[in-house]
Amino acid sequence: MDRFIPDELIERIREGVDIISVVSEHLSLKKTGQNYTGLCPFHSEKTPSFVVSPTKQIFHCFGCGAGGNVFHFLMKYENLTFPQAVRSLSERAGISIPEISKRDEKIEDAKEPLYKANESAMEFFSRNLAEAKDGERARQYLEKRGIEKKTIQEFNIGYSLPQWDAAYRYLRQKGIETAALEKTGLIIRKDSGDGFYDRFRERLIFPIFDLKKRVIGFGGRVLDDSLPKYINSPESPIYIKGENLYCLEKARQEIGKRGYLLIVEGYLDAIMTYQKGIKNAAATLGTALTPGHLRLIKRFTNNIVLVFDPDSAGKKAAIRSATLFIESGMKAKVASLSEGTDPDTFLRVNGVEAFVDKLKNSEKLLDFVIRETKGKEALSSIDEKVRVADEVLPLISRLPNKIERNAYVRRHAEEIQLDEKDIFAELENRAQKKGFKQEDRKQPLKREAASDNLQKRMVHPGAKAEEMLIHLMLNDESIAKRVKDHLSPDDFKEPLFKRVAGIVYNVIESGKEFNTVFKTEDAEMASLFSALSMRELDYDDREQSFYDCVQKIKGAGIKERLQVLQQRLKDAEKSGDKDSRNRILEEIKALKSGIINL
Repeated sequence: MDRFIPDELIERIREGVDIISVVSEHLSLKKTGQNYTGLCPFHSEKTPSFVVSPTKQIFHCFGCGAGGNVFHFLMKYENLTFPQAVRSLSERAGISIPEISKRDEKIEDAKEPLYKANESAMEFFSRNLAEAKDGERARQYLEKRGIEKKTIQEFNIGYSLPQWDAAYRYLRQKGIETAALEKTGLIIRKDSGDGFYDRFRERLIFPIFDLKKRVIGFGGRVLDDSLPKYINSPESPIYIKGENLYCLEKARQEIGKRGYLLIVEGYLDAIMTYQKGIKNAAATLGTALTPGHLRLIKRFTNNIVLVFDPDSAGKKAAIRSATLFIESGMKAKVASLSEGTDPDTFLRVNGVEAFVDKLKNSEKLLDFVIRETKGKEALSSIDEKVRVADEVLPLISRLPNKIERNAYVRRHAEEIQLDEKDIFAELENRAQKKGFKQEDRKQPLKREAASDNLQKRMVHPGAKAEEMLIHLMLNDESIAKRVKDHLSPDDFKEPLFKRVAGIVYNVIESGKEFNTVFKTEDAEMASLFSALSMRELDYDDREQSFYDCVQKIKGAGIKERLQVLQQRLKDAEKSGDKDSRNRILEEIKALKSGIINL
């Protein structure tokens, strides 16, 4: 819940937690000089480029550009909003945050019994699998499938007893209200309307967690070939199938390291990949991929490898998802397994190396779609060629990059043995019917880190001097105060540096602790602060560097002002305005002879 939190409480919470302590809970840090370093959790790397400063209480990765304070770390690592990160750290700081919104409070309060019901049900199912006599068959099944005891515990796998109301009776004895059990779908009302029975009976149970590791639903699998093979919890106030993925809460950290997410179809597929050490996999929950899934995934990565079962249903699922991926701007590939095997079976039969090899040889989703749509045999009839073109061209037309789009047109034309001019003409015809030309299709915008964007824009004279001076200011309060005496924020030509200078000057004028400059809530500015302040720049003489930077920036401003005055002088002389001419000459003389007293 994003509720208003008073600034004074945010400040107290920030001061009450140590960034080293928080970050150390999620990755291994090693002390290097005054700072700590480690492997970045937000991208894959072998050499540590992730630096945490205990004095500034900020972090920065010189590999991917992530940076900021302890709130920004938690926001990025846990996928939280700023208020959520503040609330999460408030408990560590021992500071309570008053609840403001009664409406939001009622909504959350209404959900709590549902989370509790699911949590209690998970404990019941887990105990059945571990101890119940009826659970022996399930234990043997998991052993046969190669699921280790450690994995069973990690995934909280359970078993539902064959009795019609075993879970219902147990959970009611635990004090769980019938209304909560019915809302979560754990029980179903009898047709007669008198009484309830368990939804899950005599099945393996797979708890489904959200990103906060709360139990939001369950999947139940039979132990034989009877149908339905799987039964899943219905949607509820805490569970929406199209916005959750099985095992994502476990995969999220590994996704950052490997740079992509594996999407598999089944619970056991995700579990087996995890058990085999491939921990960046998540499974769909008995539904096709949705825009909600992609919004969820984009919090962690834009790169996906689909490892669907290679049967006709799996292929169709991959093809159906193509439009979603293209329109979202995400990059998707398909790893094709041997016919008749799913990831779980493939890993058990062929091993990890063979599976990894399949991942390495995965092909782009659109390439896969074109190949599968065409089939293995050459197309002989015009009708077949038109059918394939009708299926593939809508996807090609959605590609935002013109070069890529044209390349696929040529390839597709070659695949189905048609003249590429005809394919281009058909694309243009389709585009005109929709009311726009292919060239007019807008390119998806990419959000760049402030530090990355800055490097592309710093082309004006004095840019490097501004960067160096900002670095000196952020690392030395005394220099920051002296800079303030000689330069105004407007003297910095780079807009981001102008903002940084303004923030630094405000902190100095307010008399606050200088490290307050690193406590901005603005994620973009926080990343810039961390990048600039923690960058390693060598100064032979810091004092001389300070003097040279100020002189260069000041000089650039004077030069710019002189150019303006020279033009105004010409205008005054041309018009015969002697008074204006004399005033301008005096200002030019003063500028040229101006000396900065450092």
